[in-house]
Parts: sequence; C-alpha cells; structure tokens
Amino acid sequence: MTTVPTGGDPATWARRLQLTRAAQWFAGNHGDPYALILRAETDDPTPYEQQVTAHGPLFRSDQLDTWVTGDAALAGEVLTDDRFGWLTRSGHRPAERTLPLAGTALDHGPETRRRLDALTGLGGPVLRTDAEGLRIRVEKSTLALLDGAGTDVDLATVARRLTASVLADLLGVPAGRQGRFEETLAAAGRTLDSRLCPQTVAHALATVAATAELAGLLAEASAAAQGEPGAGPATDVRADDRVTAGLALAVGTAEPATTLLCNAVRALLDRPAQWALLCADPDLAAVAVEETLRWFPPVRLESRVALEDVTLAGQLVPADGHLVVLVAAANRALLAAGDPDRDGFDLTRPAAPALGLVGVPYLAGAGELIRLVVTTTLRTLAEAAPTLRPAGPGVRWRRSPVLLGHARLPVTRAGGTPESDDRPATEEATRCES
Repeated sequence: MTTVPTGGDPATWARRLQLTRAAQWFAGNHGDPYALILRAETDDPTPYEQQVTAHGPLFRSDQLDTWVTGDAALAGEVLTDDRFGWLTRSGHRPAERTLPLAGTALDHGPETRRRLDALTGLGGPVLRTDAEGLRIRVEKSTLALLDGAGTDVDLATVARRLTASVLADLLGVPAGRQGRFEETLAAAGRTLDSRLCPQTVAHALATVAATAELAGLLAEASAAAQGEPGAGPATDVRADDRVTAGLALAVGTAEPATTLLCNAVRALLDRPAQWALLCADPDLAAVAVEETLRWFPPVRLESRVALEDVTLAGQLVPADGHLVVLVAAANRALLAAGDPDRDGFDLTRPAAPALGLVGVPYLAGAGELIRLVVTTTLRTLAEAAPTLRPAGPGVRWRRSPVLLGHARLPVTRAGGTPESDDRPATEEATRCES
C-alpha cells in the first residue's frame, strides 16, 4: 500500500495544495456555490447548498471540473449505481495530483472493496463480536470515560477517545498499544476532508504518516491474533487483507462516528424538550440517530467517479467524471417530498429513512458499527447524565467541508436545565485549524 505520493517532494506537494486552495477560492469569488462549500468558512453551508439546487438537479462546476447534485432522486441513483465508484478507472482518486497527501486508507477499487466487504460485518473475521457484545463494550467505555472526565466535559474529546477505544478493542490492538492507536487515529482524522479540500501542509503530512503507522499497528495486531484460541474465521483470511480492511474501517468510521455523536448531542441539547424526551425514554436513542442523519449528517459530501459514460438529468457525465452528492440537501429534499409540514428535528415524528449512513459505506460493516456505537452512547448519556447541557459555543474544524468536524464541544453535567446557546459568535470563536 502506497503511503506517500510519488512524483514530487514536500515542497511540490505543498505548492499543489496551495494552488488548489487558491482555485477553490477564485471559483467561489466568481459565484460558484460548490466552491463556496469547499472553502468551508461557515458552520452552516445550507445557503450554498440551496444555491446549487437552484440550478436544477445537476449543477456543473466548470472551474472545479465537478458535477454536483442535491436532488433526492438523483442522489439516491448515484449512490446505488454500480456505474459509479470511488476511484477512476486507472485506480486514482479524483484530482489526486492537485490534492496529494490525503492518505490511502480508503483508496480501493470495486474488486478490493467487494473482497474486504466480506470481512467487516459484525461477527466476521475483522469485527469478531456481535451486536450485543458491542453494545456492552460501548456502554462500559462511555461510563468509564464519563467517570474520569469530571463535571465539565469536552464531548468531542470524549467521543474520539470512545470511538478509538472501541475500534482498538474490536480490531485486536494489544492493550499496551491502544494509547498510541488512539493518538494515531486522531491524526488521520482529516482523511475524508482532505479528499476534497486541501489541508494545511502540517495536517496533510500528519495524515500520511498516521496512515502508515496505523497500518503497522494493525499488522502487529493481526500477527498477534494468529493462532489465538477462538480466533475462528480470522485464521482463514490473508493477513494483508485483514490489515487493509481494519485500516479502512478505522479511518472511514472514527471521525464520522465522532461527528455523528457530537451532532446528535448538540441537536438534542439545543432543543431541551427533545433531550427531555430522550431522558424519559432512552429507547428513543435510535430515533435520535436517524433524525441526526437526516438533519445534520456526519458526512455532507459524497464523492463518486463515473466508471463509464452516464447520462444524468439530461447531461452526459463522461467516464472518469467526478460527481459530488450534497447529502444534507438531498435529505432535506426527501423530507420536503414525504412530510412537507415537518420543519425540524423531532423525536415524536420519525420520518422515512434518510439517505442512509452515507460517507461510511466504504466497507459493509461500517454503517452498522457507527449506528450501534452512537445509539448506545446516546442511550447511556441520557441514563447517566440527564442534566447534561451546553457549556459554551462549540468549535468546528477549518477546512472541513465534508465532516464539519468538531474541534471542541463543551458540555457540563452540573445541575440545571439544558438551554439553547444562540449567542452570536465570531469566526475565530467557532472555527479552529486544529
């Protein structure tokens, strides 16, 4: 597996990242709404998404050489059509030359993905536990982290530690190496964003280094698992496939899971009546996850590549053409068509499913894994910390148009009623490079 790009040195790669950032900035200045989304200057890109959809079901960003859709029917078609994949026919990411240093954990063609899919379901060779076993692990880990966090908590930090701990356990990382696994997984957290938005050189280099180190840690875990009593089907799987699957699963689910949990908690605490409903009936945790996926998806941009010439909405998308789905916009369109009177997040009115856990079906087990982890954590928080409330404005990552990743999300368990924090905040107060 390649861990660094070829055909250049760090200075060359840095220059390419700077030029790509400049191109996105230039396109945005000339009214391209997709470029304005990629610039990621706001915590709510909805106005720019609406500008894209105002152009019709399929918008062409000429300057960025990308087709973009927020149309519900078209989005559903693209995301389920085998004529679209994640890489070009030659096996490269879209704009790989102009967006280097994005990590390679998710760079797999259709054949490799199909092979790895068979390994990553719950109870399979890579995730050797069932749903009930996973729930027990997540509940214990959540309670342990809460006990050690005190009254005032940065939920973003807790969520990352929780997700990393669960993944390390599931993937068989030795106890003595789990701390390093957690740190390295966090360093790879920009992978999804870096595939569409150029990161700072420091973050880009950290992503590449973290990807390589994670592969090494998972190789150690795979070697240790060989011959273990009760190892079961894992012993029949090629070691390199197990490492590749584990790496894609870890990198492709860690930040989406963290983002989904933070988005769900923030949505609930900003609506005290909804949080109260969940605390009164923790079984609503699954509904809360689906509502969050619908209104505040953890992956807002889905990137696909046409594997052959495809006609969509009367336009020809040529083979190797790049297309991006605006997930939140498509979900809003689905909701408007199916429940036009509905105007917001509401646990009492569960609607039809959203576009699924888009952004994490890199492997078959990813969606189920994230749903179980976040649902169990929400349930545990509602039971163990019903007085949870915001402790200040959250801070989002900069250059994070895909995830809108959380840098910090301060909450407190001190007594009181959850209150929506609607105070205006400056850009510096709500956006963070780290």
